[in-house]
Amino acid sequence: MQTQRVGRSSTWALAGALLALGAVSAQAQAPAPIDPAKQPPTAAGAGPADLFTKADVSRDGKLSRDEARAVPGLGDKFDVLDKDKDGSLSLTEFSAGFGK
Repeated sequence: MQTQRVGRSSTWALAGALLALGAVSAQAQAPAPIDPAKQPPTAAGAGPADLFTKADVSRDGKLSRDEARAVPGLGDKFDVLDKDKDGSLSLTEFSAGFGK
């Protein structure tokens, strides 16, 4: 049985190929980083202020009855949450009813 001599350049090429495969494998396993600024707020992961801001499409700092209807489960609670009975929900009123 004869053994073959592998030259240094072949050894370095093989080592480089193995390292490259390891790097590709590591990149394939690592999840891509998530940029929270690019993610829309959701009911499951957003706080009251995030949901309020998203629902306040008129950007007037309060939620009208129509804007509140866009928040799942909030439309039915509007009259109860509108403590000052001004026909809109402030962030404070909205936050008090969040998750209830």
